[in-house]
Amino acid sequence: MSELAALFDREQDALRCPYPIFDELRTEAPVVFDDGLGAWIATGYEAARTILRDTENWSSKSPTSPGPRESAMTTAMATLSQEPAMAEAFEKMLSGRRTAAVLLNADPPEHVRQRRVVNAAFRPARIREMEPKVQQRSDELIASFVERGSVELVSEYAVLLPMRIIADALGVGDDDLLMFKQWSDDLVIPIGNAAPSVDQVRDFITSTQAFADYFSDRLEQRAQDPHDDLLSDVANAELDGERLTHAEQISMCQQFLVAGNETTTKLITNMANRFASEPGLQARIDADRALIPSFVEESLRFEAPVQGLYRQAKHDVTVEGVTIPAGDHAWIVYAAGNRDGDKFECPNDFDPARENAREHLSFGNGEHFCIGAGLARAEAQVAVEAMLDHLPNLRFATEHEPAYEDSFILRGLKTLHLDFDPVG
Repeated sequence: MSELAALFDREQDALRCPYPIFDELRTEAPVVFDDGLGAWIATGYEAARTILRDTENWSSKSPTSPGPRESAMTTAMATLSQEPAMAEAFEKMLSGRRTAAVLLNADPPEHVRQRRVVNAAFRPARIREMEPKVQQRSDELIASFVERGSVELVSEYAVLLPMRIIADALGVGDDDLLMFKQWSDDLVIPIGNAAPSVDQVRDFITSTQAFADYFSDRLEQRAQDPHDDLLSDVANAELDGERLTHAEQISMCQQFLVAGNETTTKLITNMANRFASEPGLQARIDADRALIPSFVEESLRFEAPVQGLYRQAKHDVTVEGVTIPAGDHAWIVYAAGNRDGDKFECPNDFDPARENAREHLSFGNGEHFCIGAGLARAEAQVAVEAMLDHLPNLRFATEHEPAYEDSFILRGLKTLHLDFDPVG
């Protein structure tokens, strides 16, 4: 279908509202094959949940892209590998990728063992301990623009809050936040972008190596002098009596930095966008703040920051009556499952009091359920309270022009210009 091709080509109209495309696919069948993507697409809630929970038949080793769609990336890498200035970074990056299946792209039993290493950092008690710091960071950011009555929310708040919190958790401080953000932007270039340019791939490789160099030094320091931070946990972690390999440590840190800010940035932005899009909604939540947790969950359901990830069939496997051959990939579309009418009543309506909103798929499901979900929820609730307390009557500024990130997997506005009423 032409609309689906437009989505994979990252045309703005399709990125702005992909949900009718998903609805049409689901109406046809909850699991269908798409030649353009070179993969199966699971849009039904039960189909998606079944695949995500079935680690016996499905592998997570290529979660962000199916093999057939990597040709542009592979071609660009082949070109860059011939550049003398890129040769060392290219080889180091490939070496790390060959040896480091970690968390997101690891299968059991390795995945289970690896999560045990870092589970303590994301337990509810640890998240509660972090909440005063989240509140402090939020207050600092709000103070920098609250008197203006206007804000570009993405760059001035939604990016900086989760970036500062994950930097605090890692134990690396604020000095390098802009560099971290640049690395994060470059590292997600291949995600949901089947045709990156040579320059984009150069940035990806360069940032991959710069990230590895930066964190290698700090991991070595923490191995010698541990602190009470996530970086020390990784540097000194042991699995079955053996330290994590260097490649595993770097990959783990990379996932924490990228996943710890990209998705939460998009969630915060989507919530503010929802307030501006629906007059009266912010006042309703302000009048009944017990709705805040449900509002966060409904925001996750309605606009999944990660639209979906891939799995690869280990064996021939049947899902919803469709047999998928061993070796084939499937794109598990969280965003489509989240709007399946068989699971959610009136799924295309935003309902902040929806009773089963928390059953969304936006954090995944099963063994690979997002380890940072608790922290993301805590940051999101702080952000909502900040909007209610300090940014009342959020509305689009005249210069706001909605443009979405250049990815069909990561969903978020590039900018969000808002006005709000002065407080006090």
